[in-house]
Amino acid sequence: MLRMQIFVGIISLVLFALTFEFIRKKILREEYSILWLFTSLSIAILSLWPQMVPLISKITGFYYVTALLLVITIFLVALLMHFSIVISKIKDVNKELIQRHGLLELRIREMEQKKSS
Repeated sequence: MLRMQIFVGIISLVLFALTFEFIRKKILREEYSILWLFTSLSIAILSLWPQMVPLISKITGFYYVTALLLVITIFLVALLMHFSIVISKIKDVNKELIQRHGLLELRIREMEQKKSS
C-alpha cells in the first residue's frame, strides 16, 4: 500500500511540475491551469498523507468510499463540461474569423480587379 501511495504522490507531483512547465512555455493558459494545479496538489497531499482522508470524511460527511467516488466523478464531469464549453466558444470564434477573412479576401480581389480595369 505504501508503494502505491508514493507512486501516486510522485505522479501527481510530476503533473504539478508539468503544468507549471506548460504555463511557462505558453502551451497552457493560466486560467485553465488552476484546475490542474489544484487537482494535482490535492492528489499529492491525499496520497502522501492518507491520514487526512478520515479527517476530510468527518468534515464533509462522506463516510463511504462510493460517496467520495461520486463527488470525484461529479468534479471530473464538471471539469470536462468546462473544457467542452471553452472548446465550443473557440470553435465559434474561429468560424466567424474564417468567414470575415473570406469576405476581406473577396473585397481585396474586387478592389484589385477594379484597379486593373
